[in-house]
Amino acid sequence: MQGEERVEKKIDTLTETGRTLKKAGQFRRVFRTGNAFRGVSFRAVYVKNTLGFIRLGFSLSAKSGNAVRRNLIRRRIKGLANEKRNMVGADIVILPAGKLKDAKWPEIRDEFGKLISIIGNNSC
Repeated sequence: MQGEERVEKKIDTLTETGRTLKKAGQFRRVFRTGNAFRGVSFRAVYVKNTLGFIRLGFSLSAKSGNAVRRNLIRRRIKGLANEKRNMVGADIVILPAGKLKDAKWPEIRDEFGKLISIIGNNSC
């Protein structure tokens, strides 16, 4: 591969390694030491981190809809977190509330904005 230039892309999204909570220990730490947020469409447990960006974890069961619906919810919330990625550093676990399955996009967006503002104002 001589003569070819190596082009590196800088991707700054939640798909990047380390931007999601995946291991049981990470979830346990958030549940044990975190604060709770209760919205109409989802609940969240969060704890501030020193990384300077949001790491998301999801706990969505089949009650939240079929796999297509659950993945749509994940993609939307990850997109919101990506928009607000530099506003606060926190580990957040999203849990469905009663209306998450049928929630409209503006409701989810408004509630996530409230969650981020609460985390930013909280001095934990």
